[in-house]
Amino acid sequence: MVNYIIRVFYPEANSDTFDRLNVELAKYNIAGAIKADDGKGYYLPLGEYCYAGNETINEVRDAVFRLASVIQPEPQVLVVEVTTLAWAGFQPLENA
Repeated sequence: MVNYIIRVFYPEANSDTFDRLNVELAKYNIAGAIKADDGKGYYLPLGEYCYAGNETINEVRDAVFRLASVIQPEPQVLVVEVTTLAWAGFQPLENA
């Protein structure tokens, strides 16, 4: 499996844009939260997601871009393959 961090940005996001995007991406196991090694979960910043799968980075980018384009036109999508990740200051999930 390959781990990806995905960033979706809209130049002029509507008030419900990210709510809708979160719901649609979750259908494909693309999460707006991340799990630490100790099992605790943390929310990612708005518009950032994590995904683990067997798809190539270009396949992930293209799929997210297509889906994000349906939610609202002109999304900007960045996908990064990660092997090691560290963070600080994220809000914990209540029931991770």
